[in-house]
Amino acid sequence: MKDIFEFKILINGHKFDTYEINSFIAFVEEHSIYWGGGYSSNEINGGVYADKNIIININDFIKEFVTFFLNLKISIDRIEINIEYFYFQYFEYSNFMKAYPSLPISIGHWQI
Repeated sequence: MKDIFEFKILINGHKFDTYEINSFIAFVEEHSIYWGGGYSSNEINGGVYADKNIIININDFIKEFVTFFLNLKISIDRIEINIEYFYFQYFEYSNFMKAYPSLPISIGHWQI
């Protein structure tokens, strides 16, 4: 397995329900990715990882990941994403921020 990124999403005025969590699990599985983490009424967090033989386009995947949560029509207070350094090298931060200029997001990296 290889780590891709860790994340935390905080929401306001809404509680994550079983449908939204199951939808997220389906989204992750659809991309051949795994999620290890948890959730509470106002937060979902954890890490996403994949088999070593899966090729990930980090730019496309993070856009799809963020779009998934935006499509839930929930009030997002903050998104924190820490990308594993290997993928972070290929992440086009400025292009991403141009696409989502008003999104309350923090993107960083970590090295294993």
